[in-house]
Order: sequence, then C-alpha cells, then structure tokens
Amino acid sequence: MATRKILIARPQATEPSSNSQPESSTPSRSGATSRSASATRGGRSRAGSITTGQVQQQQKRDANVKTKFVIRRIPPLYSEAEFKAVTAEYINPKTVEWSYYVQGKVHRSKSAPTTYSRAYAKFKDLESLIAFNKAFGGKVVKDTKGNESAMQIEFAPFEKIPKIKVKKDARQDTIDNG
Repeated sequence: MATRKILIARPQATEPSSNSQPESSTPSRSGATSRSASATRGGRSRAGSITTGQVQQQQKRDANVKTKFVIRRIPPLYSEAEFKAVTAEYINPKTVEWSYYVQGKVHRSKSAPTTYSRAYAKFKDLESLIAFNKAFGGKVVKDTKGNESAMQIEFAPFEKIPKIKVKKDARQDTIDNG
C-alpha cells in the first residue's frame, strides 16, 4: 500500500519571505488552502497526543460501568439480619458503597400475590460484583417458614444512590435565654 502524507498549513509570519508557500495546495470547499481541520478531525492532534475530548469520552465510558445491582426473589420472610449474615463476605463496607434491604410480605389472602424481599447494593468495583454474582446468582434460599426461592441478580435500572438530606429546623436557636 502506498502511504499518503498529509500536509498541514501553518499560519504565515507577518513578513512573508520570497520562497514561502503554503504546504498544502489542495483547496477546500470554502476556498481556503488549509487541511489542518481534517488532520485533527480524528480526535488526535498532529503530534499524536490524546486530546481532552478523548479523555472525556474515556471518563464517560468508565462512568457508564454499572455497579449497582438488585437481588430479587429473596423469600418474603427472610430477614435483613439473615441476609447480611449470609452475604457478609461480599457485601461489607470494604466492597460496597451503599446497600438497602426491602422486606417482603406473605399476604393472608390466598388471592393476593406474595411480595418477595429484595436488596440493592452499589459496589465500589466491578470485580467484587462479579465475585458476588458467581457466589449467589441462582442460589436457593429458605426462610423460617420453609419458603424457598432462587435469588436473581440484575443490574439496577437506576444507577444513582439516594442522598441523605439533612433538614435544619429554621426555629432552632431562636428563643432567648431570659
């Protein structure tokens, strides 16, 4: 294959010399003789270094890695303490940023469906999430009444975690001492 050399037009000095000519002689549609836009269009500068746009794209890709997940179909009477005891090796402050457990319910009426328990957690890294999925994905668990179910691990549909809102009372420190 033949290699093609791209010439980049450089701005001329204030005093043109007798033998200075633009390095690119191919006119663009606008009539200018510059090819510098096409040389940098691929996201790299002419020196071959990475531009800030590429760094921002890489950061967006890294931010798009999903680390929050939902464990569904936990038996309804499986308590939060039992769940934490079983998953203590994988869901702990070293590996998880945030976790939340929702207790299920067995309805008295047979016509109403059982609500399974579920748990949410946001891992700090992807390796911990993969290890947890291998250990607990599809694992059958029993609650105190003998209800058993296979846990399902899924990525959470919403990646953000709730923020703790501290609401200050506007009337605090408004009464004088005497």
